[in-house]
Amino acid sequence: MNTQYKPGYEKISEHIKRLESQNWLTQTQKKWPRYLFHFSELSNVAAILTEGAILSREKISQTGKRVIDIASSDIIEHTPQGWKNFVRLYFRPRTPTQYINEGIRSKEEIKLGAHCPVPVVLLFDAFKLLALKSTYVSNGNLRVEGVKVDNSVDFYLSLPFDIIYDDKGFSRLTDSEKNRVKFHRHAEVLIPDSLDLSNLRYIVCRSYAERQTLFHLLPDTIRRKWEGKTYVDEKASLFFCQWVYIASVDLSSEKIVFHFNQSSQKCFQARVEIIECQTNEQYYWEVEDFSPPVDLKLTLSSIKHPECYMVSFFLDGHLAFKGVHREESGIF
Repeated sequence: MNTQYKPGYEKISEHIKRLESQNWLTQTQKKWPRYLFHFSELSNVAAILTEGAILSREKISQTGKRVIDIASSDIIEHTPQGWKNFVRLYFRPRTPTQYINEGIRSKEEIKLGAHCPVPVVLLFDAFKLLALKSTYVSNGNLRVEGVKVDNSVDFYLSLPFDIIYDDKGFSRLTDSEKNRVKFHRHAEVLIPDSLDLSNLRYIVCRSYAERQTLFHLLPDTIRRKWEGKTYVDEKASLFFCQWVYIASVDLSSEKIVFHFNQSSQKCFQARVEIIECQTNEQYYWEVEDFSPPVDLKLTLSSIKHPECYMVSFFLDGHLAFKGVHREESGIF
């Protein structure tokens, strides 16, 4: 037996198959047991794909790398220090934490200082990681007193996956039931120090515009490596999609059309930057109190060389879209 695997690791594969057949899972949820989920901001994911690994919070601190911290500083402060030495994955998407921080939010809507403006979800092979002796799992939220953590197969098999995968609203629950469900929905998988991407199966974006933006942030070699495994969550099964984001963008030599996800949120500081490829001349469009419409159309009549340009769209300083138009090849 390979010593890197847990004793009895074969039971994990059997358990995953059993979970996928449970009738209390929806058709979409039946795919969840085969994956582990890492949720982060788009620019962080671009760095992860480029560097080839996810680093623990402590490793990031040691290297001095600059990342967008999507977590609440208060929650991190009250999480035991030792867990900062692990890369942390979830058994499921759409956790309560993701609900709190997902999406570009106006300043008054940001809760607990937690904010992930443009989210991307990475899906890893669950069996390949859970079978490793070095992988630990928790039965719930790591900052809650009494949480249990273990690396044994039997402990993994004992986890209450009917609660972990529960995806219904909380209105039906008492306060104590709500706290119990929240606790277990945050069950985690812990990988020491760093996690390479050998078991990364899919990269999932909320929209085609955000997928395009991710590709623009990647070196060509990295983009070509991962573009076949990068998808858009058209069924909104991994995201909540309740906040403002750009769904798609039409680029041409005459105009730019931004198509927005509709939300009740208003009053952002909006800024569009356009750079001509031929001259590097820059053009700007800004609105201080911007309420995203269904479509925003910007004409390019004042641009000297609209046949090739790079465009970036920012909401409250957060990059919401970046792409290039080249007349000879269309949208990049």
